[in-house]
Amino acid sequence: MYHFRYLVLFLVLSATSALGQSELMVKSKQMLYDSSELVRNDAQIRVGSIIDSLLSLPLGWEYPFDTIRYISALRAPDEAFRIITWNVPQEDGSYIFYGRIRMKNDGKNAGKTILLKDESAKITKAGTKQIGPEEWFGALYYQIVRTKHKKSVYYTLLGWDGNTAFSNKKLLDVLVFQPNGAVKFGAPIFDDTKRVRFRMFFEHAERAVMSLRYQEKTGLIIFDHLAPSQPSLEGQYEFYAPDFTTDAFKFEKGKWVYIKNYEARNEDEGQPINRKKPEKGLRPEK
Repeated sequence: MYHFRYLVLFLVLSATSALGQSELMVKSKQMLYDSSELVRNDAQIRVGSIIDSLLSLPLGWEYPFDTIRYISALRAPDEAFRIITWNVPQEDGSYIFYGRIRMKNDGKNAGKTILLKDESAKITKAGTKQIGPEEWFGALYYQIVRTKHKKSVYYTLLGWDGNTAFSNKKLLDVLVFQPNGAVKFGAPIFDDTKRVRFRMFFEHAERAVMSLRYQEKTGLIIFDHLAPSQPSLEGQYEFYAPDFTTDAFKFEKGKWVYIKNYEARNEDEGQPINRKKPEKGLRPEK
C-alpha cells in the first residue's frame, strides 16, 4: 500500500507538474526581478494561480514546493499544515506578500486551502491584535516552532518583511487554531518584560543584517539586539542595527519569556553565529 501510494503520487505529479513547476520557476523569478512593476504583479497572479491548482490536487499536500527557490514553503513540525509565502517588490521599496495555508488531508479542515491576504498597511496596533487570514500581517516565513501549554498549541512563525526602501523587519507571529478549526494569527504569548504582545517586530536599517532564529538544541529563539547608531536617533528605526549583543526568548508556562544578553553560540560547533543578508527575503539567514 505504501509503495502504491507513492506510485500514484509520482504519476499524478509527473502528469501535472512538469509544465506547472517549470512555469512556476519562471514566473516566481520574474515576480521578484523583472524591471517592470506591472510585469512583476502580473507574474504574481500567475504564481498564485499555479500554486492553487497544484494544491487542489488530491495529493497536493505532497507537492514539493520547497524545491522552488523563489517562494517559501514550510511544514508544521507535526505536519498539521503547510504554509507557503511569497512576495513582490514594489517601486517604492516596499513589498506585498501573498500566502496560502494548506491543511493536511485529515481533521476538521481536511485538504482545505486558506488564502492569506496582506493587509499590513491597514493594521494598527499590530502588536496587540489577533487577526484572521483575510487581514494577515504579510511576511515571508522561514521557520515554524511548535509549542504546547496545557491544551493550547502554538505555531510560532519566524519571518521577514522588506518593509520600506529604508528599513527591513524580522518578526515573530503565531498561528493558532480555534475550537471550530478556524485559523487565527497572534496570541498573547510574547513577554518582553514591559508587556505581553501578540506578535513581535524587529525593525532595522535596510543595509543591516539581523539574525532571528530558533535553536532546536536549546529550545530558544535567539536574536540580535538592535540599537540606534547614535542616541539621538532613538525611535528612528532606519538607523537601527545589531549592537553585538544577543537576546533570546524561552518558552515557559505558555509564553515566550525574554532573556537579555544571552551568549549565543552555534549549537553544533560552539562558534559564533555567521550572518548573511537575505536577498529580497529569499532563503533568509536563520
